[in-house]
Amino acid sequence: MSADFSPELQSYGGWIAAAAIQQQDLFNEVVGPDSLQADLDARTLGGERGVLRGISLLGSFSELDRTWLWGWANPGFGPDAPAVASTLAIREFGERHGISEFTTESPDLSGFDQPAQAAITLAITAGSVLGGRGVWSTAINEGRGHVYLHVADEQLPLAGFDAVATPRLLMTAISVFPADHRQVVRGYFHHFGLQYDESSNAIRGTSPNGSTVVVEFDELGRVGNVSVQPKA
Repeated sequence: MSADFSPELQSYGGWIAAAAIQQQDLFNEVVGPDSLQADLDARTLGGERGVLRGISLLGSFSELDRTWLWGWANPGFGPDAPAVASTLAIREFGERHGISEFTTESPDLSGFDQPAQAAITLAITAGSVLGGRGVWSTAINEGRGHVYLHVADEQLPLAGFDAVATPRLLMTAISVFPADHRQVVRGYFHHFGLQYDESSNAIRGTSPNGSTVVVEFDELGRVGNVSVQPKA
């Protein structure tokens, strides 16, 4: 059986997953595939389209031993480095909520079916603690690893509620954090301030434009259908 994240990380991850995926999709669209250069001392990420500021070093993933290493635990940086200090909020969040992955210096991801994907999930989930606009990564050590940076530049847009995208976002989030489907739906609705009603077989949320998002569940609590009903 493959490894999985701790119940505490799954609970938090499920709560923020759909909104975090949407924000990351928007970030990827806006930033594009351009080659960028990071300056960790200046906390900038520069390219042909300009310079993004407020970057932080989340951590890195090694393809060799398939472990994650937090920036604050990296002897080349440490907790006082300019691009690392802001990420200590993630460790503190982990201490408060019992999320071991956020407090362990180098979580072992080798037991996951796809360790590299687990590293991406960990980076985006951790980045959500800091708010911000998205996570950027690039290969290091001749492709033997990846580094992950959180970007907090306010010139980048924040994603808004998108009724059309909601079914895809919820189903994608559930595929990443499948432990509690209702937690995923509640967290997504809460993120955008949707009023919602919950019954034994469905959660119904009212979007800002008056449309209704209906998420139906089967007898095992799994999402069976997601539909968007226009305002009457």
